[in-house]
Amino acid sequence: MSYRFSRRAFLRGCGASTLMLPLLRNIEARAEGKPAPLRFLVIHHSLGTQLGPPTGGPADLWRPPVSGTTSSFALPVNSAPFTPLQPKMVMIDGVNIVCASKQVSKEGTNTHEGGMVAIMTGQPNLGLAPNSQADYVAGGPSIDQIFLAQSPVLGGPMSSIRTPFQSLQLAADVRSDRDEVAPRTLSYGPLNVGAADIVSQRNPLAPETTPLLTYMRMFGGGMVTDPAQAAAMLAQNKSVLDFMKADMTRLRTLVPAGEAAKLDVYGESIRQLENSLSAGLTPGSCPQQPAPPAEIKNVNTGTGATTFNGQNLGAAGGSKLSGADYYDPTDPANHPHQLLGQQQLQLMQAAFSCDLARVGTFMWSAGTNWVVFPSPFQGAALANGATSSPEHPPSHTTDASTMAWIAQIDQWYAQQTATALQQFDATTDFDGNTLLDNTVVVYLSEVARAYDHDQRNTPFLVFGGKNTRINGGQFIKVTGGPLIDTLQVKNNRPTNDIWLALAPIFGVNLPSLGAANQWTGPLPGLVR
Repeated sequence: MSYRFSRRAFLRGCGASTLMLPLLRNIEARAEGKPAPLRFLVIHHSLGTQLGPPTGGPADLWRPPVSGTTSSFALPVNSAPFTPLQPKMVMIDGVNIVCASKQVSKEGTNTHEGGMVAIMTGQPNLGLAPNSQADYVAGGPSIDQIFLAQSPVLGGPMSSIRTPFQSLQLAADVRSDRDEVAPRTLSYGPLNVGAADIVSQRNPLAPETTPLLTYMRMFGGGMVTDPAQAAAMLAQNKSVLDFMKADMTRLRTLVPAGEAAKLDVYGESIRQLENSLSAGLTPGSCPQQPAPPAEIKNVNTGTGATTFNGQNLGAAGGSKLSGADYYDPTDPANHPHQLLGQQQLQLMQAAFSCDLARVGTFMWSAGTNWVVFPSPFQGAALANGATSSPEHPPSHTTDASTMAWIAQIDQWYAQQTATALQQFDATTDFDGNTLLDNTVVVYLSEVARAYDHDQRNTPFLVFGGKNTRINGGQFIKVTGGPLIDTLQVKNNRPTNDIWLALAPIFGVNLPSLGAANQWTGPLPGLVR
């Protein structure tokens, strides 16, 4: 009997998990000197930033005090956490979120919800969902899904190698003013063409907010929806490597002698994987089954009530969803929101390292953030004397003390994101470079400033190392664009111009995006 063995046939014969094929593929590619794959990640933080006069507040805490594009700049206090990443970062000032709609006067301009849809899809929305206050219906796929669908390198349908998970959508929290789709969704698939109404046409890809369920989806061999069930499955799980070694022993008795050398190659690959296993998500390794994340107790601070901690939160009340607040009042040293967010970003890092996915989105919180933070927070206190509050409700003010409290939260999100990206940059990819050298990461928000939702000069950071072609170490001050900036000068460009500039990195032909007023062309200077 004649046997012809291939990597895929071998893995099918062993009954291996979806994780084993990309791991073996990476080992072989490294041995052949092939480059690592490119990845794409969008990270969202809510409520914009503090841009200083004349946009409100005592100082510009985000943009460096320079007048034009430069590679010589120091980051102010709120963006300063990104200083260690500055050589692989581009800060862009002078892009506006441009909202458009297929329904007259339903653009969503200067709203958190409309901004979320516009910045991610870059296309006119379909209008407001019936009986909603601000649930703007996405009019097409989000940029991560556009890139995935068209790129030959991101592991999607146009790629020669498709990743086990086409993309990942993760979040730390999705509580918002109302339980609507727009403020708590980053990713959208293609429209459901022919659906009866605009809500049915929309195709939101809801983010996973529980790290344990994220873990089980990636490493547990199946999809579960209950944390208790996930924990039980983890306790009973047996290493796939054990099955593979047993099956290899069995196969060795069946194959002709001439094929034994091929089995030895795979045996060495398994030994390399076995040696790389660790108890957690450690930089430089690609664990087959990392330690499961700790369970985090959710709370329900958004009960629909109009008051919280003695504050009037307005008629909107709050989401009825549960989540993890910044701190646990019964355990002041415990910061659940921070832990949960870092766990999700570490799992995204593991998915990229193991080539389970090459595209992902992560949101720290919904566009109308209902994560509860204490007051004082990092030395800044709310004006009304409250001991804590969800971030969004008190944000509609120019009161100096409240703005300082919100600015500290903005700085905290920057610090947490910078910490995660430094871990990306400390992780060795299979080609010997760092993971950030092969990953384009965008850090964005749905508005430029919180108190009036203005969407001009929206804060925008793009990260990427040497293999991404990102022109790092730059502060780009956009000039000559058709849009009005916060100084009432016609200089700015639409945020879509950034997506148009990034598309060629991934082999995507994207000559335009959205309505005529939503793009002008690829932003110069961003990509080498």
